[in-house]
Amino acid sequence: MVLMHTSPHPQPYRRTIFAALMEVVKIDLIVVPAGFVVAIVFWIIGLGSQLPYSAIPEWAFALWATVSGLSVSTLGFDFSLAPSLVTVGLWLLVATGAKRVARSTAADSPAESDDDPGGWWALMGTALGTFVVAYAAPLLVAAVLVGQATVTPLGFLRLFLFLVTAVAWAFIRVRGIGDIPGLAVIADDTWTVSVGLARRLLWAAAALGAIVLVVGIVIRWSDVADTVQVYSSPVAAGIGLIVVQALFAPSILFSALSWTAGTGVSIGGAGTSSAFTSTSAPVPDVHVLQLLDGDYPAWTAAAPALLVLLGLLCVILGRDRARDIAAQSWMGLGLAIGILFVALEVLALFAGGALGPLGLSGFGPSALTSALAITGWIGVGMAAGLLLIRLSGLHAEYSEFAEDDEEYPDDEDATAGAFEEDRTTDAFDEDEPESLADDIVDEDEPR
Repeated sequence: MVLMHTSPHPQPYRRTIFAALMEVVKIDLIVVPAGFVVAIVFWIIGLGSQLPYSAIPEWAFALWATVSGLSVSTLGFDFSLAPSLVTVGLWLLVATGAKRVARSTAADSPAESDDDPGGWWALMGTALGTFVVAYAAPLLVAAVLVGQATVTPLGFLRLFLFLVTAVAWAFIRVRGIGDIPGLAVIADDTWTVSVGLARRLLWAAAALGAIVLVVGIVIRWSDVADTVQVYSSPVAAGIGLIVVQALFAPSILFSALSWTAGTGVSIGGAGTSSAFTSTSAPVPDVHVLQLLDGDYPAWTAAAPALLVLLGLLCVILGRDRARDIAAQSWMGLGLAIGILFVALEVLALFAGGALGPLGLSGFGPSALTSALAITGWIGVGMAAGLLLIRLSGLHAEYSEFAEDDEEYPDDEDATAGAFEEDRTTDAFDEDEPESLADDIVDEDEPR
């Protein structure tokens, strides 16, 4: 009998495609109106320049394109440095929508069928592919036709990574890694420990970046304090600059890590400022940018040791966590380093770009070397931490054996002593003659 394989019923595909399209519509109904609100606010602020009404939709779609990673040319300048805090928020919104799509698709088809081995992946791929295309296509059309966006290789790469990482995160959150070819060999415990360690490293790296910024502000306080004095209203300018810098917080923190690692931050092609090198270049009057211009004390050259210490502490702190990391050994450590590198590389691509004239025409850390250097320094500390855990475990194990060996001879000596005493007593009893008086009984003595 010949078995005929027919194509799967189109009903699940129609339902999956419709669900993916509805999720994209939900996202667009949040993002597009928000972009218009921001554009209207900026249009009102710039009303003194008699800007036309057509600037509002142009700015709205330009903002959407920039946040998603594309490059935009408007007002005579190139803008390709995304406000990374807004980008993170949009990424979470897209990832949450993709997660709902993956969950509903998995509910319709929980596992592969023996009759149709590739049907499950075809259905899941259709769902996530539809989601990506439905989000990217209107964005590209509106950004190019209205928002004056230019599709450069870097911009397309950033948009691609923006969507792929969001979809991959959503799929793994729903299904895990067991369904992904090549990753199924990784044990669930190893994956869980590695992801937890990578998450801890990312939060610790963000904290370290903030600490480096605070130390830099303390060292260069006079330059930072004089920044707002050039404006007509220093207080209002200071508040506005703080708000603007907060929108770029992830990029600023990553730039601080790149400065610490030694790869530095480029300033408009005029030079690179890092823990090892200094530069003097004209920069706009913004607090964090003033930290890049000028010299630092010689002891700041030891800044990479902070990244090594970060990796070391994230591995050894916490007895239970350290025990879990030691149990997964180098496999879990290498996987955590890989996850960390991917996250840092995506951040590096979004942390650099153009944001106007002067020092912002080509600003940011190197996308090729910064993530690699940061991961390398942290990886050295992680390897040292794992070695310390192993050495401490061997020492504890040796100490336990030593204590057992010390206790065992004492027991053996005590047992041997008691045995010898018993033997001596028995021998003495055997050698001692019995008294003859016990055998002689006086007949007159009452018994």
